[in-house]
This record gives sequence, C-alpha cells and structure tokens, in this order.
Amino acid sequence: MLDQLKCLIEYQKIEDKRNQLIRSYEEGPRRIAELEKEFDYFEGQFLAKKDEWDNAKKAHREIEQQMEELRARVGRQKTRLNEVKTNKEYQAILKEIEETKKDVSQNEESALELMDKIELLAKEVAELEKDLSERRSVVEEQRAVLRQEGGDLKARLDRLESIRQMVRERVKPDLLKKTDFLFTKQAGIAVSAVENGVCNVCHMNIPPQKFIELQRDEDIMQCPHCHRFLYWAGHEGYCVTVEDIDSI
Repeated sequence: MLDQLKCLIEYQKIEDKRNQLIRSYEEGPRRIAELEKEFDYFEGQFLAKKDEWDNAKKAHREIEQQMEELRARVGRQKTRLNEVKTNKEYQAILKEIEETKKDVSQNEESALELMDKIELLAKEVAELEKDLSERRSVVEEQRAVLRQEGGDLKARLDRLESIRQMVRERVKPDLLKKTDFLFTKQAGIAVSAVENGVCNVCHMNIPPQKFIELQRDEDIMQCPHCHRFLYWAGHEGYCVTVEDIDSI
C-alpha cells in the first residue's frame, strides 16, 4: 500500500466532510434569517392592524368632541331664541338649530359605525397579538436550537481542521501542491476511486493497462481524462471512512 496515496484519500475524505459541515454551518444563519423575516412579516400585519384600530379610536374621539361642540352650539342657539326681537330672526335661528341637530345626528351615526369597527378591530388585534406571541416563542426557541447547532458544528469544524493540518503535513510538498491545485480546479475533488475500470468522478474508462498497473499498487496514478489521483476501490487498505479520520 502506498502511504502517500492513503494520505491523499484521507485528505479527500476530510475535504468532503469539511465541505459538508461548512454547508450545514452556513445553513444556520440562513434559516435564522428566514425565521426572522417570516416573523417580521406577521409582526408587520399586527402593527398595521393595530394602527388601523388606533386610528379608528382616534377618529371616534374626534367625532365625540365634534358632537360635544355641536350640542354646545345648539344650547347657545336656543339661548339666542330668547333674545331675538323679530319673527324673521326667530325663524333663522330655528333653521340653524335644525341644521346643527342634523349634524349631530350624522355624527352619532358615524360614531356608532366607528364603535362597531373598533370592536371588530379589537378582536382582530387581540387574535393577531396572541398569534404573534406564539410565533415569537417558536422563533426564539428555533433560533436558540440553530445557534446551539451552529456552535456544535463550529467545534467539529475546528477539530476537523486540526486533523486536516496533520494529514497535510504527512503529504510530500510537491504532491500536496498538485492536490490543492486539483481541489481548486476540479470542484473540490482531487482523488477518485476506480471501479470496474471506470473513474467514479468523470465516469470515463481507464485504459486496461493503466487499470492493471493501478491494481498492482506500485505508483500514484492520475486519471488520463480528469487528472484526479486514482486508487482501486478493491484495495481494502484504501477504504478510509470518516470514523478512521476522526481517530487520527
């Protein structure tokens, strides 16, 4: 068994696991952002409905104030009736009183409509507030879980990085340089198994003579098509698992 080739296989397994953990680690903040965005949407609905409720109550107070002013006006107009000296003035004031009373009546109808609206909005606001409170609890709980998972993943990444550095130190510099180049140029895959004479990554056939040489395990070979380092999957010594890596 070629020690350097096994190091490369270990290196590839580490990179695979590392990339997987990085994706999971980056998923946490994205999920948290989605949860907060969804919560902000429902909070916006609640605040909009509450504003509508507050505006309705404000409008009702304004109408109540207007009715007080109108009723006071009616009182002043009735007082003036006792002061007029001509029938014409008397009739004019009566007309003013009728018009003012009509305004009072219209405002009373508007006030009643607003009261119905306020009552309905109060129920809607209460329901939305309850729903928002429940959603807030769920978001806080899920955020805590995701942050805990993120912390665990960060610890695993730190551990894996230390293992990665140990494996890199065991690879000869020229071979390490080629491997890192392949990681960069070949979508993060620098090492591939060969099964039934086919590269498992590019899925191209290996020339029969090269496959025979690969099985002899005498030298590190590269795929003639994708240039990744190759190993024969039938060689038990190269069956590196994640558990093997964790035990390094």
